[in-house]
Amino acid sequence: MKIDVKPFIREGELIREDDVRLNRIAAAVVDVESLEDVHVEIKATYQEPLIVVDGTIDTVVHYTCSRCLTAFSRPLSTDFHQLYTTDANRADDDIRWVEGDEIDLTPELEESIFLAIDERPLCREDCLGLCPSCGVNHNESTCACETETVDPRLEALRGLLSDTPSE
Repeated sequence: MKIDVKPFIREGELIREDDVRLNRIAAAVVDVESLEDVHVEIKATYQEPLIVVDGTIDTVVHYTCSRCLTAFSRPLSTDFHQLYTTDANRADDDIRWVEGDEIDLTPELEESIFLAIDERPLCREDCLGLCPSCGVNHNESTCACETETVDPRLEALRGLLSDTPSE
């Protein structure tokens, strides 16, 4: 999503909404299968030499559950705020310098979504995951696998324990 700077500076304010495609997010995040078109609403104001851009982002993220590998979708909504300047001397880490005649908001939109997506997405809060032995999805069925795990470093001590109570 790009903003043409020259007419915007003359008018002083810009309100715009658009649907954009951000394919890089699904390619960069393992648990994100895809992202629907991102609906962006922005309000930008020019206060010489600063350009203040505030906006909202709405989309639907298609995840893979990090426990059971089931595909599921969840809506995502987030806000973003960014400052730009037309004066190169005022630019710093928080205020980005506008080089040329347009502002490309794509990096800010991607950053906002990267920060808002689930780090470890779960299809549901009580997801039981997969059996580590046979791979069955415990949300759908059970298996007869032994689930007791013993630290391999302590396995040698198991033989020292007897099943009968001691005196």
